Amino acid sequence: MITTALIFAILCSFLCAIIQGYSGFGGGLIMVPIMALLFDPVLGIALSALPFFLGILLIIPRSISDVNWSEVLPLSALSGLAILVGQNFLLSSSSQNIKIIMGCFIVFIAILLLRNWKYTGKRNMFTSGVVGSSTGLVTGSLGIPGGPIMVMYFLSESKQPQVQRANILMTGFINTTVFILGFIYHGIFEQKVILQSVILVPFFIAGSFLGQYLFVTIPTKWFLKACSGMLILIGLIVVIA
Repeated sequence: MITTALIFAILCSFLCAIIQGYSGFGGGLIMVPIMALLFDPVLGIALSALPFFLGILLIIPRSISDVNWSEVLPLSALSGLAILVGQNFLLSSSSQNIKIIMGCFIVFIAILLLRNWKYTGKRNMFTSGVVGSSTGLVTGSLGIPGGPIMVMYFLSESKQPQVQRANILMTGFINTTVFILGFIYHGIFEQKVILQSVILVPFFIAGSFLGQYLFVTIPTKWFLKACSGMLILIGLIVVIA
């Protein structure tokens, strides 16, 4: 049954996919909190997960050859474990607490993006472990992508852009896969949830392709500033609501 909330979810999925397709990340930071407001946090997160998984799955084959596996695998392994640990917090906490923490994190990340902050410290197994664990804990415990932590870390390295992008995509793909498997284990993906999530998939894919097209027509700096401002607004709304 198509409800008003599901219609708004379809619109949200399309618009957030445009952001994801344009910038490579950030769509989830906007989509998940909106879905959490339309539904409860766990259901909203579950509905967001499948479209994101399939969206990444469509573009990941073209990037596999550029992945730096020696860096991606250790970071992803720790991130995956942290996701499973974090999900226990997500599924046992009250909806209100999840929304408040979620909103605060989104505002914090948006401020960092507006200030164009970049990691300039050392890069070693310890820092990779901290980044992987932090990314996974945020993703698992709040349901929103902890990707910006990982993205800022990968972009701080002097690698070719295609390698940076491939590392980001592969880590995001692994994290999303682990997150979905965790939700399946906990019995979150019931038939109704899967059917509603499938409805969002074509709109997310269409938005992703439109975002990739807009990448060559709209200035990157203007677009990312607008998205960061939107993140701050959404984060504050989630906290207040």
